[in-house]
Amino acid sequence: MQLDTVPGHNAEARPVPQALPTPLEFLASRMRSGDREAVAAFVSEYGPLIRRRVRGKLSAATRRLFDSQEILSTLSRRLDLYVRAGRLEATSESQLWALVFKMADAALIDKVRVTQRLRSVEGEDSPLAAAMLARFDRSARRSSDGPEFELDELLRSLPTAADRQLLSLWLLGNSLKVIGEHLGVPADTARQRWHTLRERLRGSLLQEMA
Repeated sequence: MQLDTVPGHNAEARPVPQALPTPLEFLASRMRSGDREAVAAFVSEYGPLIRRRVRGKLSAATRRLFDSQEILSTLSRRLDLYVRAGRLEATSESQLWALVFKMADAALIDKVRVTQRLRSVEGEDSPLAAAMLARFDRSARRSSDGPEFELDELLRSLPTAADRQLLSLWLLGNSLKVIGEHLGVPADTARQRWHTLRERLRGSLLQEMA
């Protein structure tokens, strides 16, 4: 009986077949190369899944403010910006989904509403608002899409979905009482969380400006 090739024997080595990329990996590789049509294909194929995930994460109160299709449209536009600028670096399905789901969290808000909100902030929150506006203004001088990139980067830098939702709700002008209702916590708890997040953000923004 003929034995299969064993390492160390003088026999011709059999080539190891290479695994073919999955459809999602193929789309990711196209997007890394700057193919914007791949973004449209990705959203068309996986849009329903993203919308289900978004709906599942939104509280009942938040669903009254946002439509999952609107969020998907914003996500699609931001993903297209990333691909067009050559900033998409995901090399695996898990990395791509992590990026997309963080973008979905960030897609709850847009730069126009954010700018209007930041310019109206007074009191203890005003130093943070001023630092954020300065960062957006600097990026706007470099590129018309700069503030949108900065907003997305700022939200994605936060470690938890709860932090991203807290900042998003604040940027939309909600009171801490309303934010607490969205997060399902008392207003005092929301206030404590916001104070902690505010100081962390202000420190990181001021450090970047130094």
